[in-house]
This record gives sequence, C-alpha cells and structure tokens, in this order.
Amino acid sequence: MNKKFNKKLFARLTSAALIIVMIFSFAACKKDKGKTPESEIKLPDKKVAILVAPEAQYPEDYKAAAELANEYSGKVIVKEYSDSRVLKAGDPQIMTLSKELAEDSEIGAIIYARATQFTSNAINAAKSINPSLVTVCIEPEESVEKLAEISDLVLCADWSKAASDIVSAAKEQGAKYFVVFSHNRHLSENPMIAAENAAIKAACAEQGLTYVYESSYDPIYSGGIKTAKQFIKEAVTRLTANKKIEGSDVALFSTDSSVQSTIVEVAESNGMIYVCPSFPTAYNGLGEAYEIAMPEKINDVDKYLAAAKTALKDSKGRFSAYKFPLASTMLRGALHCTFDLLNATATSENLSEKVTERLTAAAANDAFTVSAYDSALNNVFAAYCPGFEKIK
Repeated sequence: MNKKFNKKLFARLTSAALIIVMIFSFAACKKDKGKTPESEIKLPDKKVAILVAPEAQYPEDYKAAAELANEYSGKVIVKEYSDSRVLKAGDPQIMTLSKELAEDSEIGAIIYARATQFTSNAINAAKSINPSLVTVCIEPEESVEKLAEISDLVLCADWSKAASDIVSAAKEQGAKYFVVFSHNRHLSENPMIAAENAAIKAACAEQGLTYVYESSYDPIYSGGIKTAKQFIKEAVTRLTANKKIEGSDVALFSTDSSVQSTIVEVAESNGMIYVCPSFPTAYNGLGEAYEIAMPEKINDVDKYLAAAKTALKDSKGRFSAYKFPLASTMLRGALHCTFDLLNATATSENLSEKVTERLTAAAANDAFTVSAYDSALNNVFAAYCPGFEKIK
C-alpha cells in the first residue's frame, strides 16, 4: 500500500470519525435541550411540601407531584387533601394540612399544585404559625390578586393565548357556536377567570363563532356536583329549544372542573364538540368519561392521546385534546423556583428572570412562553405552549 493511498485513507477515516462525533453530539444536544443540568439545581436545607387535590380531580397535577417527590426523595414530600369541590363541616383539609406543615421545622415551603378554593385561608393560617414559610400557588381558582399579596409566587395559564387556540380548535371541528358555562363565584371573585371568559368571547368574535354565555349552577351550593351536572344537561336542551344554539355544530366549555365529564357526555350524545376542560390538559374531561389508560410518565401525552383515539373511535361527538403537559411543566418549574427562593438566589429583583429560566427549562419546547400576568403584580406569571390535536 503506497503512502499516497495511506494519506487518502487516513483522511477519509478521520472525516468519518468527525461525522460520527458530530451526530452523537447533536443527538445529545437534542436530548438535553431545555433541561436544567442537575448541577444548576441547588437543593435547599429545608424540605418542600407539594399539596395536591385527589387524582380524580386533577390527575396531571397529582402524577407530576408524585414523580417530583420520587426524583427529589428526601427533599420533596406530597400531601393530598380531599376534593375541594365537596364541602364538609369544619376546616377544609387543605387548611388543616397547611397548618400541620407550617408546624414542621423541616418544611421551608408549600407549593399548592392547584390553588383551589380556601387556598388563601390555608396560606394565612400557615403563615400565622411560620411567617418565613415560602408559598407558591399554581392556577388560582380564587382571587389571583389576593393570592399574589400573600404568596411568594403565583403561576397560571396564559389564557389570552389559550383562549384563541381553544376557539380555533373548535372552529376546525366545525363549530358555529361556542357555549361557555360559568357562575358568579368564578367570574366575580377571580379576575383571571373573568379575563379567560372575556378572551374566549373576543376570540369567537375574531374567528366568526357565535358566543353564548350560560350562567350555571355552582357546585359548592347545597345541591353539590350532582346538581351542577344535571344543570348542564338541561341547559343544553333549553338553549336548543330557545334557538340560542342550532344543530350540532356547537362547542361546549365550562370554567368548572366538576362538570367536565358531563360536558363530554352531552357532546357525545348530541354530536357536539368538546375541546378542552377548565385548564388546558389532556387528562381531565375525556379521561373522566372514557376508559383511557394513563401513561407511565405523565409527560408522555402522545401515548395517552393514542389511547384516547382508540377509546373514542366510535364516538358520535367531536373531540380535541391539549397535548402539552402544562400543569406538569408549571409544577416542575415552580419547584425549582421554590428551591431558588429558599436558597435566596431568587429575590424580588431577579424573580422574573428566574421564573422564565426555570419554566423554560422545564418546558423544553421552543413554542413555550412565559410572561408577566399583570404589570401591577410582579410575582404573578402566565405560561403557555400551543398544541391542540384532533381526537375524533
């Protein structure tokens, strides 16, 4: 073998080796894109407690919290309170658990994976015991402004963006009408939910759908969830009889999490349209009405949607689902922000930067956005990633 040939062979082998190295490097970059390296997550001295509603109420929150507790074993604990929509005598369990955690000297922070009703009472009670306790709220179901005053951080869905996508998904399914069910407690006591409703109404006007609002039954009244569900069924019949809606090209939406399975059932029986539950997630609504296998990892939404398509293949209704794990992403980002708050590496001066950094890393998606919820509330942030998919 001559020297000239050896040089050519060496050059070819060297080039091939470089290409292989570049391929593996690119693959590694893609795999780790957006993920915060573990070395950048400094664990605090104190533990963080995550309070969750039951799995049946909010499955994505529940599963995501369990996964984080397993990942950060010894530093993160999870406590489950009873369904916040079912009122009982005495203090609500979310309040009782908050006080118990505040009395534990090892606990430095509480994250409310879903800031359901009574969260503000729970925080006030906990901070009366431990004033230095860090509290973080996600997707408030009571006044976002009230929670901003007493919490270190509040995260919510960016409804200005989500509303437009929800209406657009409904229109793609053939909707001519978009019906919103809500009640006075949601619209008058929580500016965020009122803004959500206004954003949906504006999106309907922009995209040419007839917006219909129906004041519905509040499940915290004496009739409870059963009456709230029955009201939805009767309301759709009444709206049709009064010609407020016509035909089956009708999208149904409610700000109340307790009636989602009923809305799915009504859409199914009338050939109507269901796009999204009260919070953008794949796991509520359809999963309450149909037997759909949960994935092993909550972020594996594609696997869940594949199972949903099989479960709904003979359905008469028209359904879409949100395929980005927003609740899981916000909870992971909130946990890392809580670590920063406990370590004093996140302060009022750099909170916006830290929140953006942590949530963006948790999302690992270029379409994901984080922004200030309101310029007057410097500790409240809105997050969202587009992504609705037709199921049936």
